[in-house]
Amino acid sequence: MKIFNQLALILGIWAIGEYISSFIGDIIAVPGSIIGMILLFILLQLKILKLDNIKEVSNFFLDNMAIFFIPAGVSLINSLSIIRDNIFILIVEIALSTVMVMYITGIVVEKMIKRKTEEN
Repeated sequence: MKIFNQLALILGIWAIGEYISSFIGDIIAVPGSIIGMILLFILLQLKILKLDNIKEVSNFFLDNMAIFFIPAGVSLINSLSIIRDNIFILIVEIALSTVMVMYITGIVVEKMIKRKTEEN
């Protein structure tokens, strides 16, 4: 029953995210799953929701994350002609976003290390 409650809690937060997304979809297009993850993050950070309340189900999802990429992979295969037509733009976009992610991650890690050394 504990796992069922954890699953219901996670799916409930996802459903709330989908509900919010349906209202703000005209203003900004943000998927409900992303809004749900942001809500879950906020609830965990504010300690409204404790990690123990969702730990087993969330660990199961993380351990089996590869399964969730199958639909995205199939969709990519169905879109090969679009990808082929825009390959140069995609390569440039992927390269730039990778460099940006690496740069921003480096800055964040440096700040975290600096903060940790200041605390000790």
